[in-house]
Amino acid sequence: MDALRQELAQALWRLSEMAFADWTGRMTEMAQVHGLTLREISTLYELSLDGSLKVSEIAARTGLSKAAASQMVERMVQQGLLERAENPANRREKLVRLSLQGRTMTRQFDQAILEQVTQVLARVSDKKIRSLLRALSAVLKELEAGEG
Repeated sequence: MDALRQELAQALWRLSEMAFADWTGRMTEMAQVHGLTLREISTLYELSLDGSLKVSEIAARTGLSKAAASQMVERMVQQGLLERAENPANRREKLVRLSLQGRTMTRQFDQAILEQVTQVLARVSDKKIRSLLRALSAVLKELEAGEG
C-alpha cells in the first residue's frame, strides 16, 4: 500500500473514531429505551441491508445458535419489528424481514447517529467542511463509477 493512501486511510479511521466515539453508548441507551439488545439491533441492521434472511443466516451473522436466533426472531416478531414471509425460491422455507415498525426504528437509530456525527463536525469550520465534502464527493463518485 502506498504511503499517501495509507495516510488517508489512517486519517479516515481517526475521523470515524472521533465521530463514533460514543456510538456503542448511544446504541445501548436506545436499545434499553426500546427494550432491545445490541444483538437485536444488529439483526435489524442486517435485515435493513439485505432485505430478508433465513433464520440460519441470522444465526451465522449474529454468532447465535440456530435455536437462539429463532427465539430472538420470534421475540422480535412478537414486538412487531420483524415479519416472516414465504421464500419464493423454496415455499417450505421462511424468510425474515423488517416490518414497517422495524424499518421506522432503524431510521430513528440512523438519525441519532447522524445527529451525533453532526455534533462532532460542528467543531470544524464551514470552510473546511465544504472543502472536505467536495473532496469526498469526488472520491465517492470515482469509486462508485468503478463498481459497475
